[in-house]
Amino acid sequence: MNKKTFPIDTITIIGPGLIGGSIAKAVKERGLCKKLAIAAREEELDIVKRSGLEADLYHQLASSIAGADLVVICVPFDALKTILLQIKDHIEPQTVITDVISVKKEVMTLFSELLGEKVEWIGSHPMTGSERSGFDAANSLLFEGSTTILTPANHVSPLAIDCIKTFWEKLGSIPIELSAEEHDALVSEISHLPHLLAAVLIESVSSQSLQLVGPGFKDTTRIAAGCPRLWKSILMANRHYVQKIGEKFIRQFQKALNILQQGDEKALFELLNKAQAIRKRLEKK
Repeated sequence: MNKKTFPIDTITIIGPGLIGGSIAKAVKERGLCKKLAIAAREEELDIVKRSGLEADLYHQLASSIAGADLVVICVPFDALKTILLQIKDHIEPQTVITDVISVKKEVMTLFSELLGEKVEWIGSHPMTGSERSGFDAANSLLFEGSTTILTPANHVSPLAIDCIKTFWEKLGSIPIELSAEEHDALVSEISHLPHLLAAVLIESVSSQSLQLVGPGFKDTTRIAAGCPRLWKSILMANRHYVQKIGEKFIRQFQKALNILQQGDEKALFELLNKAQAIRKRLEKK
């Protein structure tokens, strides 16, 4: 492929939800392409149309990717196979494909099986988001200061990787490369398990307690407000690593409960002090 210099001719976004919609708005504000195409179901396209965003809207996926330099797939994992089956015979040689799904091993397997090595495809995962969903929640500044993890396949050209890196940089994000396995293992710790814990915590407290909640409980469980369909898809696709880190969490939590049972104030203080120091370091990032 030839080197792509932004603004490129055409960017196609499949799925204008929170992430896809935020990409669309950022692309238009920053002038990253001459033509922005958005493909989705009719009801989703109606929302985009009412927003006034200037884009070509498509119900047919094959039409939406015609002539595209870059296609960004922004759908839940359980919808990916259907999307790839619909577009795989219509992808043009110059087109680079990426996605924003927050699991990568299963995604890369699907890409490999359905697109093979004739297509330039690179996994992406922007480490940002919101408990809100849909195009109405989209924000053109969503990616500012975030990290985006890239998981390129072995056959992908350096020019294609450079295109995706530059794309995310133009959106305000910092791209880094990991293997799909590294991605899934690390993200299970800082994203997938926390969501599951927030959901379990919500279900563990009594209805009487919920009537008394303050900002601390709301902050701790905020992510449980995320789209259940999306998170079911994520957790099931990465269940191996989530289970593994979940078992480690259970061991750590049992240690904390043992400290309480033994009335060991020194050990409890050390645990809380260590956690505070780590959390404060995160605030500086």
